[in-house]
Amino acid sequence: MAEALRLPHLLRQGVAQHVAPAIAFGIATADGQRGTWFAGHHGPDRTGRPCDALSRFDLASLTKPLSTTAWCMRLVDAGRLALDQPIGDHLPVDDAALAGCPLWRLLSHTTGLPAHRRYYEGLGPTVLRTGRFAQAERALRRMLAATPTEVAPGRREIYSDLGFLLLAWICERADAPLASIWRTLPGHDAPERGLHFRPLPAPGDDRDLYVPTERCPWRGRLLQGEVHDDNAWTLGGVAGHAGLFGTLDATLDTALRWLRALQGDDAALGLPAEAVTTWCDRRWMHPHGTRVLGWDTPTPGASTSGAHFGRRSIGHLGFTGTSLWIDPAAGVAMVLLTNRVCPSRDSAGIRAYRPALHDAGWAWLRARSPERFT
Repeated sequence: MAEALRLPHLLRQGVAQHVAPAIAFGIATADGQRGTWFAGHHGPDRTGRPCDALSRFDLASLTKPLSTTAWCMRLVDAGRLALDQPIGDHLPVDDAALAGCPLWRLLSHTTGLPAHRRYYEGLGPTVLRTGRFAQAERALRRMLAATPTEVAPGRREIYSDLGFLLLAWICERADAPLASIWRTLPGHDAPERGLHFRPLPAPGDDRDLYVPTERCPWRGRLLQGEVHDDNAWTLGGVAGHAGLFGTLDATLDTALRWLRALQGDDAALGLPAEAVTTWCDRRWMHPHGTRVLGWDTPTPGASTSGAHFGRRSIGHLGFTGTSLWIDPAAGVAMVLLTNRVCPSRDSAGIRAYRPALHDAGWAWLRARSPERFT
């Protein structure tokens, strides 16, 4: 009983301690156990609707594994892309080292590209005034193609939004624009009820269901129902590194698909399970890094996943205060969704809160199934 009460208490405590105005947490297991918890309200100071199963969160960088990686996997499986093919075979990048770099290094964040560039600063204000997203996309891609690497490819792991902007561009050239095909990706086939992008300009009739994020200084408003990431907004709300929205249940259901695929289910993601396992193999990892293809893995002794996710686990974080972790050996998936950037990104309480909540999730599992999780 104590463990059953602990998770709701931790969520309420997170709201009270200003980790985020809205917090949602879910656990699901391969054998059918499931628990979901909600606390807080959409906006700061108990404003907005209560956080519940209908609340739609900005998933931020969970877009990378759940959308772009899944898309790339499908194209590789179909023979339309190859992981060893040089980036320069697909895109007119200026940096010769980057051009010769194999595609898989974009997925493992080992191209040497910088983590971030504020492309939006020269484009966003004009788009805000004119609404010309397509023109901004062309300009942003020109700047992206001209961006040099910071270090030689393979020298070190640098977690990079730019790499996934390039990856989505490559996938688009092999397939079709992400804006036109995202509904075909795993977990994205029930728009609004499932994972979904929200192309701009977004309709306003269901805006209250979206959890607000930051009060953006250059957009001049509290963001709600439009992507938080500035570069993704400038691209029209659909991008390879950010832009995905989803409820807790939709995100947890998609995590379960990945879990089942990693446990050998070919139907879970519509891809051979062996291929999914290969992409998540640690052989792709930099000697001093933690990332496999499209996913992160637990950092020994200091993981945001807490103390109990095993060595084969995969996961990812999102800047808005989201995270997803999957342990295929234990058959467990956990999802944390928050709007910790509301009304400002200065809140840092999520750093200690994430691992503590995940550890409490394992305690909940042990209390329900001590023979499995002790």
